[in-house]
Amino acid sequence: MTGHDNSPIYTERLVLRALAPTDIADFMAIAGDFEVARMTSDIPHPLDEGRAHIWLAPSRGEARFAIVRDGRMIGSAGYFRRSAHTAELGFWLGRAWWGRGYTTEAGRAIVRHGFDVGRLALFTSSHFLDNPASERVLAKLGFMPTGRGRIWSAARGHDVAADLLELTRERAEALIELAPLEAKQSRWSALIERVRGAG
Repeated sequence: MTGHDNSPIYTERLVLRALAPTDIADFMAIAGDFEVARMTSDIPHPLDEGRAHIWLAPSRGEARFAIVRDGRMIGSAGYFRRSAHTAELGFWLGRAWWGRGYTTEAGRAIVRHGFDVGRLALFTSSHFLDNPASERVLAKLGFMPTGRGRIWSAARGHDVAADLLELTRERAEALIELAPLEAKQSRWSALIERVRGAG
């Protein structure tokens, strides 16, 4: 996975690519489902076309991807940078694709992308207490609980109790075959030295 933060990512069953205005129809069809929107912090309900277009346009500091299966957008995953080396992971999936492991597959790719390409040191994330599916996904990705709080849900229109979690780079290296940062820096230094020597 190389290139800019929003370069396409390929997994065993999925393609993760940058969100696009052409995703509007698929996005409205699957994110317009209250059972999907209510488990997110930022998808409003009901979802109109104007709000959908706003949601599909990433803000600065965001690396957000459409989760694509068989050429169709089925959800989204990505992260928002909180600082130079920390980002918040988020994900959601259309109801028709729940229970197939797609969210874990996409989440693992996004975490690897954030550490490898985004050069992050720490991921944070959260899930509403009434969302055990996201709790299981985050556990599979290696996230550890750090506390409890309340997070706004645009679809519900109020704050909702949530568990807060984090994943360090060191833990990710042990769990998702992440290349150690020190090794990457050593390879980069060696390349610079070879270039200097050639000059």
